[in-house]
Amino acid sequence: MSAFTEQWDAMIAAQPPDWSTLLFELRLRDPYQSEEAALVLAPLNPWHEENWRSGVFHMRAARVQGYGTSPQLCRKRLSTLDQVGIAGTLRFERRLSDVRPVATQGAL
Repeated sequence: MSAFTEQWDAMIAAQPPDWSTLLFELRLRDPYQSEEAALVLAPLNPWHEENWRSGVFHMRAARVQGYGTSPQLCRKRLSTLDQVGIAGTLRFERRLSDVRPVATQGAL
């Protein structure tokens, strides 16, 4: 299993240059590390579809504008997980590209 930063870099490199919003899942190898991971990931505003101690987090990144964390902050927080020895996998969920909100609350 590769480090979170390596997985992140590969995921971002696979996106088209006009990506706007990216939704992704982080799944811990050891769900017992959920509390520590949640503290590290808090600035990314993660959410859970299951029990919060399941070790599965969903997050959103926004490249330029809109709802989501900057890609740089995502990478930094994932790097912190690597540094403290938390392992797992990232999975691309979906993306929106070329979003230009005009008088809206942004993309869904």
